[in-house]
Formats: sequence, C-alpha cells, structure tokens
Amino acid sequence: MKKRIIAWAVLLSVCAAALGLWCSAAAGKAARTLPCEEEGLILSITTFDGKSESKPFLKCFGHTWIGLDNRTGHTVYLKDRAIPDGEMVTFSVWAVSGLSGLLFDLEPCYIANYGRYTGRLSLSTNIGEEQLKVIEDYMEQHDKWTVDKNCSYWSIHLRNEVVGEDAALKIRGFVCTPEKIEQAFSAFDCVEVDKDFSRAGGIYCYKDGERTELQLCS
Repeated sequence: MKKRIIAWAVLLSVCAAALGLWCSAAAGKAARTLPCEEEGLILSITTFDGKSESKPFLKCFGHTWIGLDNRTGHTVYLKDRAIPDGEMVTFSVWAVSGLSGLLFDLEPCYIANYGRYTGRLSLSTNIGEEQLKVIEDYMEQHDKWTVDKNCSYWSIHLRNEVVGEDAALKIRGFVCTPEKIEQAFSAFDCVEVDKDFSRAGGIYCYKDGERTELQLCS
C-alpha cells in the first residue's frame, strides 16, 4: 500500500512538472507585432463578437469587415472608387435579402448613427499599392455572402491573400465566426479596440459589376 502511494505521488509530481513546463512555454511565446506605420496604405480587419448587442433570448452573432486607410499622400483607386489621401473605406459581405453584393462603408455609418459595434477589435498592417489589385481580384471572384462563406470567412480570406502566409490569421475548425477571429488575434500584440472609421464616405454596393449608392433609413 505504501509503495502504491509513493508511486502515485511520483506520477503526480511528473505530471505537475510537465504541466509547469507547458505553461511556461505557452507564457513565454511572444505575441507578434505587425508593421503598421501611420503612413502609406493601412489594411485592417475588424471583428465584433456581438456580446454588447445581445439581449436575453436574442443573440447577436457579430460581424467582420475589412478597412483600407489611405495615408499615402495621394489618391488611390479601388475598383471605380477614388480614395483621396486621408480618407478610408470599409467593405464586407452581408446576408441581406435583395442586396447580396459587396457593401462599402456601411459599418462606419452604423457606428456613427447608432453607436453599433462597441468593443470591436481591429488588426492593422501596411500593404503596398500593388496589393490593391489582389483585393480587386478577390472581390471579383467572391462577391456575395453565403452560409458557408459568411462575412468572417470572406474578410479573413481576403486579408490573408493580401498579407501572405507570414502574417496570416489562423482559425480552427470549418466554420468561421467573429469569435474565432478574435481568438486568432491573440497571436498578435497590436490589436486596437474600437478603431475609428469616421473618415469613411457614403454607403454603396457592388452587385454584378454595377455600383449603387445607398443610404440608411431615417
């Protein structure tokens, strides 16, 4: 009996030591810092888990979108949109009946007019102007929301194509959600809370290659 107790004590000690080493390694793994100067083209991915807007028996599942901030000193172009120096644009896909195309600058209007997306998290990095073509090509090939390719899936895959494997966000599982993107953010130490999007313009959408100006209902 005494030998059995000693054996169990030794086993527990070994397990505790292994756990301690694993925790130390995890704690010692430094978060990565992405290059993000306040000049040039700044690409951001923003995700909102929906918790601050959820109510009893009514869950908000959140939203994810992409932002592009022009600090180059000159105008750049995305599709037929001119983005002057100092302005920004956001874009995403939405599950809106009858409006299944790409939606631009809708999130900044929701934030400004209705105080939406409080607690949103953003991860930003500088990109080259040549990467605008990558964004446009992605938009041409993926221009609508679907059940298996929702706003979070659309946003993270666009971003990863632009920034490349070295700075890519990694998620687990087959279903992409805002919460999973938040978890992926934990690998980086430059996450911004409630990023300002007030320099964006008016709302419009692209569907079947056509641009349509929109506005929020009063």
